[in-house]
Amino acid sequence: MSRLLNDLHPTFRPAAFELLARFTEAGICTLIVDTLRTQAEHEKNLAAGRSWTKRSKHLAGLAIDVCPYEVWQLDGPDKLRWSYGPVWQQMGNIASRTLPMLIWGGTWPQRDLGHFEWPTWEGTQ
Repeated sequence: MSRLLNDLHPTFRPAAFELLARFTEAGICTLIVDTLRTQAEHEKNLAAGRSWTKRSKHLAGLAIDVCPYEVWQLDGPDKLRWSYGPVWQQMGNIASRTLPMLIWGGTWPQRDLGHFEWPTWEGTQ
């Protein structure tokens, strides 16, 4: 798995930079958890219950997973233990207000609070 912003797809990369800048402006220090993953890495995530879709946008560099540093300090890399709270809602609000084209995993039935993705696959091949 990669944490490198340069591994994000060129279509999505500017939005990811903007998102991280907006979090920083709001005083939310974040840790990049995941940008790009291989199919083998994704299969491991599926088997471990850390991912719920076979067609993850992380495979194409069209998604980023981040975690507020304060949450990471408490709970570490196990995103299944990250509980919903004000900092996550603030991050979701920032994304929807400043980058409304992005999809936030916090709105899904199976919440993925630190996940932000590009809405389409179009123009990314």
